[in-house]
Amino acid sequence: METEAEATQTELRLVIIRDGSIRTVPLLGSRWTIGRAPDCEIQLRDPTVSRRHILLERDPDGDGPHLRFHDLGGRNPILVDGQPRPGGVLVPGQTIAIGLTQIHLEQRHRVRTVLPGGDTVVVTGREVIDHELREGDPDSSATRARRILERIEWTFADLGSLADAAEPLLSLALNLTGRRRGMLGQLLPAGGLEPLATLDFVDRQRAFQVPEPLLQEARKLRQVSLLTIAGGEPSLLVPLGLGPDAVLLLELPQPNATAGQELLRLGDALGKVVWHRLCEVRERLRLREEVQRLRFRGTTAHNAVLASTRLQTARQTLRELASAAEPILLVGEAGTEREDLARYLHAESGDSGPFVSIHVGMLPDWRLERTLFGDEHFGSALAKAGGGTLFIDEIARLPLALQERLASEPRMARLIGTTSRLPASVPIPDRDTRIPPPEGETDDWSTELCELFLTNVVEIPPLREEAGDVVALAELFLSEMGSAPDGSPRLLSERAKRLLAGYPWPGNVRQLRHILEDAAARAGGSQITPKHLPAEIASGSNGTDISGLASLAEIERRHIRATLKRLGGNRARTAQALGIAPSTLYDKLKRYGIDR
Repeated sequence: METEAEATQTELRLVIIRDGSIRTVPLLGSRWTIGRAPDCEIQLRDPTVSRRHILLERDPDGDGPHLRFHDLGGRNPILVDGQPRPGGVLVPGQTIAIGLTQIHLEQRHRVRTVLPGGDTVVVTGREVIDHELREGDPDSSATRARRILERIEWTFADLGSLADAAEPLLSLALNLTGRRRGMLGQLLPAGGLEPLATLDFVDRQRAFQVPEPLLQEARKLRQVSLLTIAGGEPSLLVPLGLGPDAVLLLELPQPNATAGQELLRLGDALGKVVWHRLCEVRERLRLREEVQRLRFRGTTAHNAVLASTRLQTARQTLRELASAAEPILLVGEAGTEREDLARYLHAESGDSGPFVSIHVGMLPDWRLERTLFGDEHFGSALAKAGGGTLFIDEIARLPLALQERLASEPRMARLIGTTSRLPASVPIPDRDTRIPPPEGETDDWSTELCELFLTNVVEIPPLREEAGDVVALAELFLSEMGSAPDGSPRLLSERAKRLLAGYPWPGNVRQLRHILEDAAARAGGSQITPKHLPAEIASGSNGTDISGLASLAEIERRHIRATLKRLGGNRARTAQALGIAPSTLYDKLKRYGIDR
């Protein structure tokens, strides 16, 4: 059964229309920025769209699959179904227009479970195309449809994933053949089937059954067939590719639907169109992954990694590890540049394979195993990342059984995991600096996973350790948002800079970016001042109890430790950087118990 959490995560997508081209974007996650900037989650190539134009978020309080949208201060207004709106709720079926681009929100049909069926199923009838027979009525609808399909021009539409491309192709096949139930899926090399799309206009909740004998017939005949199972209606089976590599199955004919040789010839034409489109989408996905890998250099995320002085040690360590394919564990609080650093390593390594990202906290437990390791119906993330990088965020949140299995799997890709804290069983000299587990969470790591990852551990300092990074990153993010609606640059007042630098940033860089997006939208064409910032930042109190604030001694201890670490433990250079005498530094190191 599909849980409500999974349905919320997978059932929405955007259809983006611009200059006659169509692009489909599945909405995975909870928050997306839309604009021309390269690091936007959804990038538009439209000069009438601002660099950061719209913010989309899932609506946790809505009764259905709704989204909330916010205008980030784009040059052109946001039109929802033709009416200007600066923000609000967006529901499936509505269309946003910005500049020359239209964005339609759709609720996609989720692929239902495909059951293999029993071994007792017997195929009692087979019919294939008889090329010696004359064609049927030249004026029939099926013949006309086939001729149109044979002459179709291959126009490009970026339909997103294979599943996003499969659904409209399956719908087209059902409509043209007069069938009410169908499935389009990939045949796996080791046997079995990975469904890409399923549609059932009779019973939308029914699991789709594909008897194994039908799949055997598809692999054996390798041509369009009408197969009859004992006691049932003929099913149109269309093998796709030379392998065959995929299969289109159409069932439940409507009254007076096309049948016999006319249906087989129509199915043959349909199969060529469907397979060509799937191959085109596969190639587009491969090229997109390569472009994304190369495009990371020069993006805001890449520049932010390079601009952060507190990440200097992490960058150096990752560059040293880039030539090796060993697993790496990134340790940093939530909101730090964990995925950005992983992409930085992927770009530096020159790996030819893709960068595959899995966020454990965004998937229900029952789906994690299928996503990571695949099954008879679904390919594994390990295989998809072959020759590239598999990034697993919050890897310690995997169930222990999956941790053990992951550690034992042969490595087809560079493996990068992240965690907010190291396992309790690992001896760390600065144990007092570890982040305590959040309420209700534990430090459960399998022994196998510890042995796999803890050879190469790279720490990511929190944003609060370097106040200079806050202002530098803030100005970088604002510059990437582009100019204000009146064409003026987005600027921070000096008072706003001081407040931002003095805030502890519990959400780290992610929180900084979100706050700046909101502040820029509030400020419009004006300079960003304290009144545009959240109350806890603008007040200077940070919304915290004074009893929780660190003492001056603690701040000094942290600063000395961070500086010493950044300079590789060189005490003479550290004293010079701090502007104190070496003897004073030695006294402080002894007083604070700092070994390195």
